[in-house]
Amino acid sequence: MRKGRNSSLENGLASLVKRMDSKSGGAYTQARVGLLWQEIAGPQVTAHTTGAHLRDGTLVVYVDGAAWATELTAMAEVYRLALNKGLGKNPVRKITFTVSRKVAQEHQLRRIETLDKGFYSQDIVESVPLTETERAQIEASAQCIPDDELRTAAVKATIKDLEWKKGLAARNAREKAGDGV
Repeated sequence: MRKGRNSSLENGLASLVKRMDSKSGGAYTQARVGLLWQEIAGPQVTAHTTGAHLRDGTLVVYVDGAAWATELTAMAEVYRLALNKGLGKNPVRKITFTVSRKVAQEHQLRRIETLDKGFYSQDIVESVPLTETERAQIEASAQCIPDDELRTAAVKATIKDLEWKKGLAARNAREKAGDGV
């Protein structure tokens, strides 16, 4: 603390942040605006937007379609006031929503990836152990393989495959029985 001047920690930190922000060309404010945009706009809106960038007091938000740009433009003042309130100052004087093909393509790819993950998710099937007779039949059919290591590997792989298939058949039978109820 300087002599003759009372200063709270809060004021000192605020002053330090302000100096660092000005030295970094507003990078701190830019980062806070980007995070606040996501928080204030919410997941439904941010699913159609990307890249909230503050340029000379104008927040530029890229959207994936004209309908979203129109709808968000109607809400621009509400968003501007909320952002400035969250920042504790008024760096955002205006918000513009710009349609971007790149944003639309990125969002379309994300939607496809999400669908693909669901479609190509691993099908977990609980295996059903083979009976001793089934195991004996597999081992007998593998006797024609002369290499011991190869024969053992083939038996193990065949057993695992058949146990999985039995598990799949059991699951399908349960599901079919459940559909008939």
